[in-house]
Amino acid sequence: MDFFKKLWQQVSDFWLSRNRAQKIKISLSAFFMIGAISFLIFLLNRPTYAPLYVNLDARDAGDIVKKLDDAKIAYKLEDGGRSILVDPKQVYKTRIMLAQEGLPKGGVMDFSDVFNKTKLGTTDWERQLQYNQALQGELTRTIEEMAEVDSARIHIVQPEKSLFIETGSKSEPSAAVFLKLKPGAQITEEEVKGIINLISHSVEGMKPENVTVIDDYGRILSNIPLSQDDNAKEVVNSQLTIQNNFQKQLQASVQSLLEQVFGPGNVVVRVSAKLNFDKKIVENKLFSPVNKDTGEGILRSVQDLREHFAGTGNVPGGVPGVDTNVPGYQQVNAGNSEYQKSDVTRNYEINESHENLTVAPGAVDKLTVSVVVNRTLNDNDKDAISRLVGNAIGYDPQRDQISVEGMTFNNDLVTAITNEMNNLKQQRANQRNLIFIGAGLLTAILFGTYSFITVRRRRKREEERIARELAEAQEAAAQQAASQTTETTRNDVYASIEKLARRKPEDVARLLKTWLNED
Repeated sequence: MDFFKKLWQQVSDFWLSRNRAQKIKISLSAFFMIGAISFLIFLLNRPTYAPLYVNLDARDAGDIVKKLDDAKIAYKLEDGGRSILVDPKQVYKTRIMLAQEGLPKGGVMDFSDVFNKTKLGTTDWERQLQYNQALQGELTRTIEEMAEVDSARIHIVQPEKSLFIETGSKSEPSAAVFLKLKPGAQITEEEVKGIINLISHSVEGMKPENVTVIDDYGRILSNIPLSQDDNAKEVVNSQLTIQNNFQKQLQASVQSLLEQVFGPGNVVVRVSAKLNFDKKIVENKLFSPVNKDTGEGILRSVQDLREHFAGTGNVPGGVPGVDTNVPGYQQVNAGNSEYQKSDVTRNYEINESHENLTVAPGAVDKLTVSVVVNRTLNDNDKDAISRLVGNAIGYDPQRDQISVEGMTFNNDLVTAITNEMNNLKQQRANQRNLIFIGAGLLTAILFGTYSFITVRRRRKREEERIARELAEAQEAAAQQAASQTTETTRNDVYASIEKLARRKPEDVARLLKTWLNED
């Protein structure tokens, strides 16, 4: 507070010590300086536009403009609507957003800043190399604008064009993308599709399936379905989604259980589930006896056939036909013949049931659970953890497998994330402190200005009063000079001034200082 009062006192003294002409010059200089700064700020904040896409066809331009309107992104059209310009800070993010939508389908990026540097005598191979380098650099900068990506590298391989192409030997362009993600960041499948579409639509003849995307851990991120037109792929995507959700659910259940024992961050759980998505329809026909005790059913009908023959000779009869109708001739027969035949058929009613069973897809064929604990475990600990995990997932010994290990974790990634979060918190705290300090300084300046003006007015009134008293004392001394000696008058004046100086020494000193400044 004393510093600002002293500073304000110096500024006030400087201003009061200037004459009228100097004050006018200072005011005009300050006015022109403020105007120049305001004009400079206006120029710096004036909206500028950079090419987003150029040489677009009408359909691509219309689709892109519609997407920009939906996203409320300011844009500018040039070249009869074939070129679209946006804010330079939003160029790369907008390209990523449009690439996720599969746009543009025929537009190309602006590389005029590279090809304008082409020297005379440059060969076609050199121009193609410059084009590839410019394209790779532009795509790299675009992908690096993604929030999850720390850095990126792109390698594009284009086949050499030739007038002589053998049948079946034509190769296609391909691209490889290396992504280094920020600590703790994860890239989604939609963002990977956006990168693939961005590259495939930026390189002539490039197919999405010829683009490979990997991260800094060597994991292939581009092994995802790229087309939704095929019903089979849609079914596969649906099944993968169900399987992933099932695995995540089991993993979260086991993770929360073990973290209650070992603490958060000290347990890692991974679940791999094999689900059977085959749909089965089983039809069963069951027969059972009516009487379970005897095992017999209800008698429905009986057919009893009996034959009996007694006497000599053959039994008349035979198979219908010619042989039977031929008359018999005399022959020797055995005497006293007897023939009997009995045939009984019984029909029983039994219970019959039909069962149609539809087995829904999604049954668990196999579960594999891996658990890693951030400590050393003995066999008893491993067995106890295995039992807990088995009870949590519904363990089937004939089907599932559980693996438990104890080892020390590598917390470098966690440390990096924590440091980054702490730095972010510190930056926000510093910003808040600066705001508070600025508000405090502004308040102090306003209060100091008000106090200075108030005190100055009070001092001015006091100085005027003292001046009047001194003038009155001088006038009284002058009137007494006529009747008293010069020495006595001088002594009286000195006595009056001394009396006033003793009574109000600061005011007298300030008045004398003002008189000296005016002289």
